[in-house]
Amino acid sequence: MKRWHAASLAAAAAAMALVLSGCGGTGGGSNSGGGKGELLVWVDNTRMLAAQQYKKAHPDLKMRIVTIPPDAGYVPTKISLANRTKSGWPDVVFLTNPAEAATLSSPKFGYAAPLDDLVPASVRDGFAPGALDTCTFDGKTYCLRNDIAPTVLWYDATLMNRYGYQVPKTWAEYQRTGLKAAKEHPGVIVGAVNGKYGAGTYFGSSGCPTRATLSLTKVHIDLAQPNCTRVADLLQPLAEKKAVTTVGPIDPAFSKFGKGDKILMLPGPAWFGDFMFAPAFKVPKGRIAAAPMPTWPGESKPYAGQVGGGAFLVSAHAGDRTKDATDLVRWMTTDVGLQAKQPTYPAFTAAAKKWGEAKSKDPYYASDPMPALTAAAGALRPGFGAVRYEADWQTSFNDTLGKAVDSGGNLRTALNGWQDKLEAAARSSGYTVG
Repeated sequence: MKRWHAASLAAAAAAMALVLSGCGGTGGGSNSGGGKGELLVWVDNTRMLAAQQYKKAHPDLKMRIVTIPPDAGYVPTKISLANRTKSGWPDVVFLTNPAEAATLSSPKFGYAAPLDDLVPASVRDGFAPGALDTCTFDGKTYCLRNDIAPTVLWYDATLMNRYGYQVPKTWAEYQRTGLKAAKEHPGVIVGAVNGKYGAGTYFGSSGCPTRATLSLTKVHIDLAQPNCTRVADLLQPLAEKKAVTTVGPIDPAFSKFGKGDKILMLPGPAWFGDFMFAPAFKVPKGRIAAAPMPTWPGESKPYAGQVGGGAFLVSAHAGDRTKDATDLVRWMTTDVGLQAKQPTYPAFTAAAKKWGEAKSKDPYYASDPMPALTAAAGALRPGFGAVRYEADWQTSFNDTLGKAVDSGGNLRTALNGWQDKLEAAARSSGYTVG
């Protein structure tokens, strides 16, 4: 758990350093809306080529593209500085962490422009169901999602066959299989319970209200609900038998599970397929497959949690550049040809279908992962909102549930501590908790 504290402190220190240094170098001229000048666009490295492609296709458009780091807090810090100087706002910004839309749309920042009158409903309806929920506050849509990260049940088909196990369709089956594996094959894991990988995967898919946004200033948090306690009950025996780990999947130490043939199952986001199992976990090709998330008791369909994805925002300060900014964002998020080539699961449904054609034929997988990924994209659990306490949401999970998993503590009791920390984080972020 100490790694999370260190990362959090480092991020906070970096954000403060940005404030003190003035963050020179990426701001444009005055974007106060006084005239149609240069379109200033901030994107990460991955989106840079696409933005340059758009610029080349629009030679009459004055456009400056700036690469920004994916660090948490970077964009809000920069926008805060632009607010102070009343200049330098980007007309378009890409967020690697869509939860920051809650900060940039808030009255305190006043940065993000509502897109409802700028992007037709027919276009917005083309995104995966629920994909724009993290962009929506008080009935207004403040961003368009570039990609989403619905969770599926990743599993090692080779180990499943070797051990004679069946892929679970319910969480009860998942628990039984995990306990059986822990007994018969010590060291094998069926999940990771760490930060957003625990909170977003298990509690997010269950519909536990840890971050249900009612508005830009009100959030619903209630960990006493059955949708929360059933997750604690699911994980309790798995934690006791060491069938789940608190080592984070992005921690280099997690690779020991992959190298040692110890990952039987791993509920996690869509991007784990391409970016974690082979390069990070070192699992050979032909073994990994995807199944829908297991179904929770009393429900007839599996719901997916969310861990990742990105979003585009248009500045409320763009003035005469608003249409140009909107056109760029719309193209970046909905152009099927462009999105079909991007590395992660497109939020726009037509693009996701095209994107999946290559994925279905990828020889790395034991079987076609697209049926499970497509189903997950259409079954995002409602109530998972973008919140201004995203970092605390993750660290507080580790400080309570994570510690209980490590120490053999009671997970239901740990929910009380998580509730207290979430409420405190929400209030310090300007929310009332209802």
